[in-house]
Amino acid sequence: MQQLDDLLYVSSDMRSAEAANFLTATSSSDVIANAITALVAPQQYDSGLVATQLIKDGQHLHRSHPNIHLWNSVYSGFALIVNRVTPPHRDTSGSTADYDLLVSGGTHKECILDVHDLGMALSYHPGTAIAILGKVLRHGVKMWDGGERICQAQFVKDAIHNRQCLPRPDWVSYNDYICLTGKK
Repeated sequence: MQQLDDLLYVSSDMRSAEAANFLTATSSSDVIANAITALVAPQQYDSGLVATQLIKDGQHLHRSHPNIHLWNSVYSGFALIVNRVTPPHRDTSGSTADYDLLVSGGTHKECILDVHDLGMALSYHPGTAIAILGKVLRHGVKMWDGGERICQAQFVKDAIHNRQCLPRPDWVSYNDYICLTGKK
């Protein structure tokens, strides 16, 4: 019996001239986000790097597009949230051990990221980056004060990693951080 293989498609948003401009303009922030991910979740970083390279190489891809070569992130998806309340939610696209990276920007003076499942309220000023297990932990922003609020949410699309037969990362543990220090 022949197995059907669903190919990956480059989204229509990604194929636009605006996407090329956006990816070029945000490439340096992707480097920082990748570095944070390499420190916080090394297996997720490695898997994301492989997934991105496979796509750039055209593997499992229906049709290539020049803009995919501008993608520098180890995350396979992102969303921009501008001046919007984010109701409490869990993200659905990643695996349970995948971190989302939420980066706060804008001119606002006060903002709180509520992590309801932990009973936490985190300060979420411009320049703050928070790695969160978004599929596991319900989180949201009820309000902000003092200006514009922008959030760039980067996340893993598990369906892409699944299609590429990439392993899911293990849960991050204390030992992952100890190994970074070279101490036992």
